Amino acid sequence: MNGKIGTTQAAMLVVNTILPTATVVLPIIISTYAEQDAPLAILLSTAAGLLIAWIIGTVIQESNGAPFLEWVGKRSSPAAACILGLLMLQFYLDTSATILREFVNFIKDNVLIKTPVTVLVILILLITIYMVRQGIEAMARVNSLVILLFLFFIPLYLFGLYPDLNVHQLLPMFDHNLSEITLASLTPTAWMSEVAVLLFLAPYLQYPKRARIIGWTGLLFVAVLMMFSLVTALMAFGPEFIKISAYPGFATVGILRIGKFIEKLDILFISYWVLSIYLKFGIFLFATVECFKQTFRVSSSPFTGALGLVIALECLFSWQSMDRLNNYNQEARFVVFFLFNVLVPLGALLLNRVHQSRRKRKEWET
Repeated sequence: MNGKIGTTQAAMLVVNTILPTATVVLPIIISTYAEQDAPLAILLSTAAGLLIAWIIGTVIQESNGAPFLEWVGKRSSPAAACILGLLMLQFYLDTSATILREFVNFIKDNVLIKTPVTVLVILILLITIYMVRQGIEAMARVNSLVILLFLFFIPLYLFGLYPDLNVHQLLPMFDHNLSEITLASLTPTAWMSEVAVLLFLAPYLQYPKRARIIGWTGLLFVAVLMMFSLVTALMAFGPEFIKISAYPGFATVGILRIGKFIEKLDILFISYWVLSIYLKFGIFLFATVECFKQTFRVSSSPFTGALGLVIALECLFSWQSMDRLNNYNQEARFVVFFLFNVLVPLGALLLNRVHQSRRKRKEWET
């Protein structure tokens, strides 16, 4: 069920690991601090993201694609690997729950307004569990097709939005100081750090030695699309509107029109976004299952449904308040993601270097 995935497929998985929720959540947060200088925050967060991707890629290269927690256990101890696995399992459960909640909130607000949240959660979860059971290779093939649809949507988006774009909305540039730009870049950096999901996809990479290239390619593609989405929204509405709009990206899509005979294209773009967010949730649910398998050292995984149920319960009862979720995204997500997506891989890398130096010392002594 879980075949190997190529370098291009893996890079595309990185794109849909980050982009779907980033385009919904980030414009408001970035514009709150940086307004028309928001593109500078994207550039700064991209630089940080490339550094994180280097750390993740180096870990995968040095482990040669081995399961992450098993590799850590060999460099430290099985008990330490189990404790780390439990902490990372909690992290992935929490992250998957917030992704599911963002998905449900968007569908509830824009499409199925009268449908109960519980029904939406159950339907989304059942479909995603089915996707995960097909294996990462099947998900990667579908994901590649979804990414290729950009070749259709981007020209349509530009052509329909062109009459409403005003470059003067981007002025004055460089109007914010470095501290404001840095604050605006923290949350995007947290999203960029989601490239760390490669740690649990590593055993399925056809060429694990190319992990750095996979991470860098995916992040650069994400940065370009985020910049494109943010700049067009700024040019269409200006920074003040973006700060008060719940979904500025889709507000931009809502004014698309081609001539006087084609309009209301937002449902087309919403349908595409739904495809993307299904894949993102599927990737994180897959990573959660992999983390569970490596932590408890089980060879097969009949636990997908049980883990999905935990995610659903947390989604329904821990993130009922939209304001609480927004505050978490804006204030706390960076700390949590930096701990698990940056410090943990960096610590594993340093641990491996210490292990290698000790082994060389013993060889030299003998």
